[in-house]
Amino acid sequence: MHFLKLQIQYGGDVNELILSTNSSDPTVQELQQHIEKQLNIPTEVQRIMFKGQNLHEKPEGKLRRYGITNASLIRVVGRKQPIRR
Repeated sequence: MHFLKLQIQYGGDVNELILSTNSSDPTVQELQQHIEKQLNIPTEVQRIMFKGQNLHEKPEGKLRRYGITNASLIRVVGRKQPIRR
């Protein structure tokens, strides 16, 4: 199992996210799934940006290809899903 610790900037908050994966080279789609699970932002409304690159446009892209490493700060824009009770 591989782990990648990232900082996710969403609104005015910075959240720590640990991306655990079986792949040594995780994809944007794996990141999107973790963001949806931890921050409650549906994948289809996520806009993920890193150093001027729009990661959400290529979910099959490898994070390493975009220069994302441990402790990278990634910006996410999207509307949270309402919490259902």
